[in-house]
This record gives sequence, structure tokens and C-alpha cells, in this order.
Amino acid sequence: MKNWIIAAVIAAGPMLAIAEESEPVPVGSQGQQQSTPRHGISMDSVRSQYGEPAQILQPVGEPPITRWVYQDFTVYFEFDKVIHSVTHKA
Repeated sequence: MKNWIIAAVIAAGPMLAIAEESEPVPVGSQGQQQSTPRHGISMDSVRSQYGEPAQILQPVGEPPITRWVYQDFTVYFEFDKVIHSVTHKA
């Protein structure tokens, strides 16, 4: 029995490695190109990749949460890192 478990773990190793490398795609986003900033990138990176936002709202709360509003999406920052991006409905 012990040898069977070891063999199963070794056989599943490559599949587990593939699963760890890929990021899940939310069901509503499948088939669409993700064009919003990813979690963890800096404000400077967002500005360089997407340009100036249409509106910058002042930080609120503790820790400070800042919103940058673009034409098609809004980006939420904690301090200077992206925590979430939301696409606007058409």
C-alpha cells in the first residue's frame, strides 16, 4: 500500500506543478482578454502601462485605500499596490 501511495504522488507531480503555475480565470472573464492591472503591481507601473486615470479619489480609511478610475475599469490600491481591479459594465 505504501509503495502505491508513493507511486501516485510521483505520477501526479508534473500535474501539480502545472496547476501551481497557472492562475485561475473567473468564469465571467473566460474568453476575454484581461486588460486591468493585476494584484500587487505598483501605482507607478499602473500609470506607465495604462496612462493617467480619468479620476483619482483621495485615500479613505486605515490602511488607506485609493481608487483610480479609468474609462473601462477602476483600480483599488492599498498604499501604493493594486489590491483589486473592477471592469465597468458596458
